[in-house]
Amino acid sequence: MSAVNLLGEDLHLWNEYRGGNADAFGALIRVHYSDLFHYGTRFTRDAELVKDCLQDLFLELWINRETISETSFVKYYLLKALRRKLTRRIGRSRYTGSWEELRFESLFAGSQVMETGIMREEGLAELAKKMRHALAGLSKRQQEVIYLRYYMDADIEEIAEIMTVNRQSVYNLLHESLKKLKKLSARPSRFFLFLPFF
Repeated sequence: MSAVNLLGEDLHLWNEYRGGNADAFGALIRVHYSDLFHYGTRFTRDAELVKDCLQDLFLELWINRETISETSFVKYYLLKALRRKLTRRIGRSRYTGSWEELRFESLFAGSQVMETGIMREEGLAELAKKMRHALAGLSKRQQEVIYLRYYMDADIEEIAEIMTVNRQSVYNLLHESLKKLKKLSARPSRFFLFLPFF
């Protein structure tokens, strides 16, 4: 199914959910749960906390369905809502507004994808190892912007909305992140082949 069809289906489900259709709401949860959970685990290793936040998010969405606004991009609306919820929950006692206090795990930490498919080839496995190391050298905000852009396929506007920064800040973060990754990688041309997939 094409991206346009998926987007149209998402919008249809969203509008049905806002109208009180419980089946449409269940379908939205099934479609987006995995991506939301994966994104949430980048903030904390506590999977139960992420699950609790997701449960709270979905419960609040259902309770407030009649007052929830329309959105053109359901996935990014949900990502932003989860990010806000995690930020509040993680930082209740210690968050002072600095992103660096939140844990944003290395992009490939625990990733199952690295062990499957094309990664079986020894040369590519070594390259992936170098990429994991390079990504770990990025700041938490740089890791998040790379994750959103290349793993979640978010555009600049969507990233700005999710991270609550302006577009120029996203461009700057991406530029600095890619520049740093290029500097940290031994073979930039092959190294960057992996970004769109992770």
